Amino acid sequence: MSNETTVHPNVYGNLTVPRRSGLLGLSFGTSVALVPIVLMMILLMAFGYMLAAMILVAATAVAIVLSKITQKENRSLYGRIMLRFMQRRKEKAQQHLYIAGPTGKGTPDGATRLPGLMARSELSEHVDSFGEPFGLIRLSGNGVHNYSVVMETHPNGEALIDRDEMERRVAMWGGWLGQRGSDEGIRGASVTIESAPDSGLRLNRLLRENRTEESTEFSRAVTDQIQDTFQNGAPQLVARVTVTFSGKRLDGRAGDRGTTEMAEDIGNRLPTIRAGLSGTGAGAVRACTAQQITDFTRIAYDPTVATTVEEMQNDGGTGLRWEDAGPAFARDDFEQYRHDRAVSKSWTMWEGPSGHYTADSLKRVLKPASGVLRKRVTLLYRPIATDKTTSLVQQEQNDARFANSQTHNNARARQRLAAANKTASEEAQGAGLTRFGVVLTITSKNSEDFRRWDREVPGLFARARLRVRPALANQAVTFQAGLPLGLVLPDHMLIPDEIREMF
Repeated sequence: MSNETTVHPNVYGNLTVPRRSGLLGLSFGTSVALVPIVLMMILLMAFGYMLAAMILVAATAVAIVLSKITQKENRSLYGRIMLRFMQRRKEKAQQHLYIAGPTGKGTPDGATRLPGLMARSELSEHVDSFGEPFGLIRLSGNGVHNYSVVMETHPNGEALIDRDEMERRVAMWGGWLGQRGSDEGIRGASVTIESAPDSGLRLNRLLRENRTEESTEFSRAVTDQIQDTFQNGAPQLVARVTVTFSGKRLDGRAGDRGTTEMAEDIGNRLPTIRAGLSGTGAGAVRACTAQQITDFTRIAYDPTVATTVEEMQNDGGTGLRWEDAGPAFARDDFEQYRHDRAVSKSWTMWEGPSGHYTADSLKRVLKPASGVLRKRVTLLYRPIATDKTTSLVQQEQNDARFANSQTHNNARARQRLAAANKTASEEAQGAGLTRFGVVLTITSKNSEDFRRWDREVPGLFARARLRVRPALANQAVTFQAGLPLGLVLPDHMLIPDEIREMF
């Protein structure tokens, strides 16, 4: 008889996607779109055009069936055709090319600004209520008034951490995200884990600064051997947390509150936000300065300068301006994004976990990758304001009940209704709601490397029960969304969430 006790890790789940249900298992948007077709069919039949009515019914049925049976990675045949069409249209208008610098177009001052949605961004530096400096990214225009701060963290990993401590950190992280929904004006948050090959400069500097003239010959031989053997040792791992605030006027009128007012507001709230990460395993947390944000953004667009930037940082600073952080050349292809002397490919989550998962489900995804310049995993969060969670939960319950009534003995419909009821119970007890997504970006010197990653990337997310797909015809935008710069994509979309969730 054994006295051993099996410890089972906590599991998490009950994740749902807000959506509107329609008739006969169709989406709400499709059901609404069928209304004029049904009316037209009735009119044709009333006037005796039976053949035309039958043709209309047959064509509609074929269109609906094709949209269902041609689904690939949650994209219908029509959706894939539209992506190809939009890419050709973009290339015909030369909108997929970005050329900056002295010989560029659209940059008369010769600067290499960030392209795309971040072209109008501004970077400034301020001081919080504790006297700590922080960089502030302002993105304003076209109805968007967002301000973002970036914090660099130093997590100590899972070494020598027992299961109870791990679960406690997960709970603290969930509480931190929930608190962002209670805070005023939070538009989004993100966590970025970036890995890159080690340049060896840190090891050389460590050995050089700790070597003395009084050292023995044996100790000098050991340190020389360490320097020669481990010139390129463990890869660099950097974790950054970004929080984005809304800068819209508090009186409800159109416009921006301005950098000065927002810097004061964020500076007063930043120490509390930073302190809330202390129990999540983030380690030491410090806000990035404007120069640090500029430097890592420049490296993201041209990883080949990483060693040079690191050397200049050790010698007093790079002196780069925010206007110099972008690429001199970029091309947004259908499946890849070429920028300066590198090429990147991004994958995005299109389906969340359908079941349970554990705290270390993303361990394989976050591991450094060999043979690439950069690997960046970004978890995107959009906390839902507490004054909207109740109505959203009730709407999901009503839709789940309606979907369940439209089917007979459908396990998925029953599971959705059970999840909606559980979410409503947890929300009533004070739990928050958060939308989330995942962006994985791999940067390499050779585009042929992505043949391997196209096969391996979906398997990396298998343990977390996440399903990802390439960001077709949107590689440049997705690349920026994966950077820790606070870009909240839904704020830049023409179609709001409420309408997109109908389809």
